[in-house]
Amino acid sequence: MARKRLLAPALGALLLLAPAGAKAERQTVTTQYGMSVIGLPIGRASFDTVIDGARFQVSGSLSSAGLGALVSQTGGTSKVSGRLTPRGFLADSYGLNYATGEKKWSSDIKFSGGRVVSANVFPRRGKPKPDYVPIARAQLASVVDPLSGLMIRADKPDSVCRRTLRLYDGWSRLDLNLSAQGKRAYKMNGYEGEAHVCNVRIQPVGGYDRSSKGLNYLKGQTIQLWFAPIARPDVYVPVYAMIPTQVGPLTLSATSVAVK
Repeated sequence: MARKRLLAPALGALLLLAPAGAKAERQTVTTQYGMSVIGLPIGRASFDTVIDGARFQVSGSLSSAGLGALVSQTGGTSKVSGRLTPRGFLADSYGLNYATGEKKWSSDIKFSGGRVVSANVFPRRGKPKPDYVPIARAQLASVVDPLSGLMIRADKPDSVCRRTLRLYDGWSRLDLNLSAQGKRAYKMNGYEGEAHVCNVRIQPVGGYDRSSKGLNYLKGQTIQLWFAPIARPDVYVPVYAMIPTQVGPLTLSATSVAVK
């Protein structure tokens, strides 16, 4: 269960990423993503990002498809809203509802200035194991949610992968340590251009069991994220992700983008 608490909400969030708009007036960007394991399609996602002046909102849904729909019915929704600042996207609230088979997760987090002020999750953790690492109050300051936290605002393109993302999903606090691995061309319906390739290592901070086999496996792996400035030159969002799993690489690819 510890692995599910950590990975399922975070993976659900990865699937619900969307690029940000560029203009001061209201703008909506609609994106589509596909997900596969060892090249076999297992899921898809569709969602909208709305920029309205200094406010933003991202909402969307994901569902199993192809082989994934035959194995288990998986689906979820995620939503985040907040303010667009010179330094990036500052969330006020984040919510996730995610289910696979009969198992369900939900998370509702409120933020103020990057600090967590409340968090309600289901299921709640039962009696902690002896090796459980709790989350300290100080570790909930200057954090980001797993959705808007992966939308990076950067004036200098070379700085995109030079950062650590301090994520909190309601269950766990972890750091994503990014490092630059060059650039790649990326093409999809509605966009063709350059993507910055980041290697990502996960560092758990709190809210996890040290004995978790899934977490320990993931800690030893390198995730890859590609970021591209899809709708404005200073905002970079993931267009491709590769996450190692014990059955083979899971990949997430943006397939189309439309702006209105």
